[in-house]
Amino acid sequence: MLRRLFFLTAWLFISLSPSHAEPVFNRLHGVCKSPFLLKISSSETGVVIRYTLDGSEPVPTSPQFTSNIYVKSTTIIRAAEFRDDVRCSDIVTSSYIFPASVLEQPALPEGYPSTWGKYVTMSGTAPADYEMDPELTSISTYAKKIKDAFYSIPVVSIVTDKGNLFNKQKDEQTGGIYIYVGNTESNGRGWERPASVELMGEGHDLTTTCGLKIHGGQSRLPEKSPKHSFRLTFKDEYGKKTLKYPVFGEGNVARFNSLIVRSFYNYSWIHREIAQSSCAQYVRDLWARHMQKRMGYPTSDGLYVNLFIDGLYWGLYNLAERIDDDYCKYHFGGLKSDYDVIKREDYLEASEGTLDKWNQLINTAQKATLPETYGVIIGETASEFGEPETLLDVDNFIDYMLINQYGGNADWDHHNWIAFKNREDSTQGFRFICWDSEQVLVSASKNVLGLNNMSCPSGLFLNMMKNPAFKHRFWDRAYALLEDDGGLLRPEPAQALWDSLQSVISLAIYAESARWGDYRKDVHPYGSTRAELYRADVHYVQENKRMHEEFFPQRTENLIAQLKNKGWYANADAPVFLVNGEKVMNGDTILLSDELTLSQGSYILYTTDGSDPVTWAKKSGGEETSQAVLYSKENIAKSLVPGEVTLRAICKNSSKWSATVTRTIYVVDDLDDFVDVPSALPSKSSGLYNLSGQRVSKPQGQGVYIINGKKYIF
Repeated sequence: MLRRLFFLTAWLFISLSPSHAEPVFNRLHGVCKSPFLLKISSSETGVVIRYTLDGSEPVPTSPQFTSNIYVKSTTIIRAAEFRDDVRCSDIVTSSYIFPASVLEQPALPEGYPSTWGKYVTMSGTAPADYEMDPELTSISTYAKKIKDAFYSIPVVSIVTDKGNLFNKQKDEQTGGIYIYVGNTESNGRGWERPASVELMGEGHDLTTTCGLKIHGGQSRLPEKSPKHSFRLTFKDEYGKKTLKYPVFGEGNVARFNSLIVRSFYNYSWIHREIAQSSCAQYVRDLWARHMQKRMGYPTSDGLYVNLFIDGLYWGLYNLAERIDDDYCKYHFGGLKSDYDVIKREDYLEASEGTLDKWNQLINTAQKATLPETYGVIIGETASEFGEPETLLDVDNFIDYMLINQYGGNADWDHHNWIAFKNREDSTQGFRFICWDSEQVLVSASKNVLGLNNMSCPSGLFLNMMKNPAFKHRFWDRAYALLEDDGGLLRPEPAQALWDSLQSVISLAIYAESARWGDYRKDVHPYGSTRAELYRADVHYVQENKRMHEEFFPQRTENLIAQLKNKGWYANADAPVFLVNGEKVMNGDTILLSDELTLSQGSYILYTTDGSDPVTWAKKSGGEETSQAVLYSKENIAKSLVPGEVTLRAICKNSSKWSATVTRTIYVVDDLDDFVDVPSALPSKSSGLYNLSGQRVSKPQGQGVYIINGKKYIF
């Protein structure tokens, strides 16, 4: 508390002082290719500029800037203006990273301890590790890729007094947070220190101040992970209460009260189990989060970065959003106090809000065998608690479960999950966000369908699967993702997402291997078997090859078989939409004169208004809705009218129903004004395309478009 009062007092003094100018640097921070002269100036008169080069804050006794500084290697400079030995400006921090000097990062930098904190679950003290492994940096081709790595993705530079990280005094105010990282408040958990943070490169230019904490659970234990995660907290006492910057690109949320600089723990090269460290890929957690985003749901955005701490390269990290009430407010509106954020790490908790609505959902789901329960949960009918209220976003929940089931998540759901709900909005149910999904995409045969943890997603899911309406909705979503054309969990799209993430770190992984690839071999072997020196061009390539040859080609089919074995996948073939004999995709445009047909089975029901042709609200065996039409060529031809049409169709084979398939298409009148597609344009078999060959969902104003291989003028 005294420390916080001190910083608050200092902040108030600077804020209210007559001059609030800052020193001006003639060179922007960044990754540098050649030496330069650094000049620092001030627009104020009667002030002196003092600076430091060790990460500490300038004080009245710090060196005075009197002449330009020749910068030729990695340099961290912090400067401030002083008047009569009193600081009268903010501290400005600028990091200059020289890849060539990073290659020479020594085993024991001057002023740093040779050991870190004591182990928590075993005896001993963690050896410090700072070095870039000379076995790799001495290889010229490897060294070039390491240097190129620092230009390939953004850089985060955290700058703070070394004592804030490595002071060995066990004191809440002065102790080093990298030394005391344990699991109790008195042993480092919750300790926070002031820091500067810069995000630079790849179009980024951010310098700000924040509070710095160690983040994580098991990964904070030094015997398990020497490479810790950090939490950046933005508060008045450190500068600005809210960071306003597009960390994750334009068009995304650009307001943050906290961010997490995530290390990679499970399936990374520092993991103490060789079965994990040998399979490191640094993609798995982001794959789950990005897959959820591709499905159209909220997630925690992530940005690959190279992290530096006081100028020392610390490795490949992921800058991520923290899921809390601030996240909910900035993404979905309302007041932060409106939200319940439910998490489970060591225990179930409402990290924000209360557990009341969560418990209401869990208790209601226990009655899921009653057909009417589904209506209560999706907010269509009133519950025993009063007016109708949506308790669960069903499609979000189902797709979240399918991501984890497909991934074979081995570290879930006894922990590592987050759900949230705006309790003041009766139309919004609980939504789930993939979180800490590092143990996914490992074994193509992994089966996690037997999980059943009370008051967790798996327990909720098993109860909901007893409800026929929910079960059939799960069938629909499983088919759409795993089997239908365009399904994101089919082998090709799932692998394509993996490849897109790997391409981002194709060079950064070389720097990571030089920083941490030797840890379990040379620094802290664990158990009776030493790990190898992990190399980007050997071990990383080998595991990626296995993923391409074994995991992705097999996983979708294996999961479908697992779901069928549980009775969680439709056994009847789903209907197929055809136009003039060719498959219809979502967003296709067809002519009113085209022949639209449905195949697979003789008993097919469909609707054209987007509603379900069959309901399970009253009968577990299914009941046709009033909107349902029995398929025939004549009937469907009569059903189509120009404009946007959402078709939903389902087949019945004996007493077995298929999944319901949905297609949204655009129907247009016959057009006489068309010519053959020019040979320079790509050949397209179906759908609507612009003249650049890009598929579009519908004509965007007047122009020329290609429909089923022919050019039309709208």
